[in-house]
Amino acid sequence: MNTAADSSRLSGVFATIGLLTAAIALTRAIQFMSIYLLPSRITRYAHSTNGQPPWALVTGASDGIGRGFAAELAKQGFNVVLHGRNHDKLSFVMSQLQERHPDRSFRILIADASKVACLNCIRPVPGQSHTHEPDGSAPAPPTDFDALRTALDDLNLTVLVNNAGGGAVNPTFLSLGESSEARITGNVSLNALFPLHLTRALLPTLRRNSPSLVVNVSSLADNGLPLLVSYCASKRFLLTMTEAVVREMKLLGKGGDVELLGVRVGKTTNTAYFTEKPSFFTPDSQTMARATLEKAGYGHGIVVGYWGHALQHLLIKAMPLWVKDRAFIAAVQMEAAIDRKTT
Repeated sequence: MNTAADSSRLSGVFATIGLLTAAIALTRAIQFMSIYLLPSRITRYAHSTNGQPPWALVTGASDGIGRGFAAELAKQGFNVVLHGRNHDKLSFVMSQLQERHPDRSFRILIADASKVACLNCIRPVPGQSHTHEPDGSAPAPPTDFDALRTALDDLNLTVLVNNAGGGAVNPTFLSLGESSEARITGNVSLNALFPLHLTRALLPTLRRNSPSLVVNVSSLADNGLPLLVSYCASKRFLLTMTEAVVREMKLLGKGGDVELLGVRVGKTTNTAYFTEKPSFFTPDSQTMARATLEKAGYGHGIVVGYWGHALQHLLIKAMPLWVKDRAFIAAVQMEAAIDRKTT
């Protein structure tokens, strides 16, 4: 046995493994940096079709990041359809956008994203009336996605931003065991079923008007936070949907030039229970929307939209499970305390 030769070969194997590991790490670092350094290509979707100007649909556009998306898209040359369930709020947003962007056109689209029709109606809770919403208004009918598609059919729709979403409220934080069927179903409808059905309904239109873009806005909370189970799970659903639809279009050869971009979003200053001023790790909604749209046009697939949030995400992924568990529990305890003080 030639011990020296064996030792030399073993050293060579370890050296090769080390080089490959370093090369992989360097490649990943370059890929990570390129996502946040490459210039935006959002304008490739701002094209006219048969003389018609480009339109973008932003769901959940009455406030927060959705409102930021609408403003940024108008700035980039798009006319914008503003979706929400409150006509007065959307009218106010539209009047402000029209004043700032007099050369753009805007429309309002009303639909309650938490009212996707279900195959089996939820059982009524004894002692609770289901004839009115919590605010006393008449209940909204289930969303008619064929009607939504028809309402947009005369537009050169090239961008869909599935932004509408959020956690349940009153209270925001509640254990799964304490959550009612209606609370869970409404939240999953809002975050998962509504964007799934809307994408299904509008994909033929987007293929016809390609190149086109679908942005699915998820959350860093999809890592799994206690007391927010339905929200976290439905946001993870959205990213899985993004990847699955891309592969399905490739399989069926029906993708055309439609990009699907899944975007994880962290805290912004517009989060209902978070009131700090903008900072490096907590941008305002306009900055968040701009950062997200800058990732379009490269086929990235799934990204963290804002690079401060991306650093947080990398830290989360690097944590041992027991550290992650403790960190998430502590974070939710802190946010729940803030929520109780503000409600």
